[in-house]
Amino acid sequence: MERKKPTLKTVAAHLGVSTATVSNAFNRPNQLSKALRENILLECEKLGYTGPSITARSLRTGKTGVIGVLLADNLAYNFTDPVATEFLAGISKTLDESHVNMLLLPSNSENYQNTQVETIPDSFIVYGKPVDSNVINLILRQHKPVVAVDFSLPDIPSINIDNRKASYGIAKHAIHSADDNILILGLRLEPSTSLSLANLDNLYTSEESVSRCRFEGYKQALEESGIELSFENVWQIHDLEEATLKTMLRGALTAPKKVDALLCMSDKIALAALDVANELNLDIRIVGFDGIPKAADAGLTTVQQPITEKGRIAAQMALGQIPYQSIQLETELIVRTSG
Repeated sequence: MERKKPTLKTVAAHLGVSTATVSNAFNRPNQLSKALRENILLECEKLGYTGPSITARSLRTGKTGVIGVLLADNLAYNFTDPVATEFLAGISKTLDESHVNMLLLPSNSENYQNTQVETIPDSFIVYGKPVDSNVINLILRQHKPVVAVDFSLPDIPSINIDNRKASYGIAKHAIHSADDNILILGLRLEPSTSLSLANLDNLYTSEESVSRCRFEGYKQALEESGIELSFENVWQIHDLEEATLKTMLRGALTAPKKVDALLCMSDKIALAALDVANELNLDIRIVGFDGIPKAADAGLTTVQQPITEKGRIAAQMALGQIPYQSIQLETELIVRTSG
């Protein structure tokens, strides 16, 4: 006969403690002495009891102890992107301190068709606006707290920096004269997947896209410097894989008209550009955006933004530890040798 699986109630009776004490050993360890908790967990392991059912707990309390994190890009990309990993580290540290779990959610609505995974979290952190807007609708339909990061949603608090002001400042630093030939390397400025833009009429709005905010800052700096902005000098990057980036950059930097300065919307783009410029022995000013650790090692002039802090604050808000309201964090222009 198959052995009956132990329950919270039967385990508590066996140990001679309350069900709350057993539950605390798994979910609220700070409520018990170290010795008592270790003894309970050891006995539970012997009995084959793995802890209170998340389903049962959610039915009883209405809470699962899970925060959903939706990333704008596919999951594989975010494990290789230094900005995303730093942001996730900020979230993870805060959730660890509160003994709350994180559920990474896919950015493609097709992944939700047979799982209903969006019903699990108690609240959501959405990092960047997903290209597939149906995913946002699935989350909003849950009527649970949502925190937006690096973009805005109506009636939803957001955590941002002043991207326009920061990009304006670094562009003004990089531009030396009205005769400069400036190339902007942006991140997804419009819905199309093309590298070059046919015009500037189909750009995402500033509410939708951090890239558009940064673009507006660059544009303002160019205009004030007497440089006419041409759509031919604005490229949008879709693939940040290093080899792909460098192939594209070699073409850009060996064009007939010399490029004087590159305004890159991410350090990852700028670092690849630095490598290509050194490889081709080009004298060109290159500036980035983000302030990842590798930027300092390479001498990259960049905008330092508080990436880990964004994650920490987003997690605190999702947990209800700080007021549910929009926050704008500060940035810093870090001038090094690249531009």
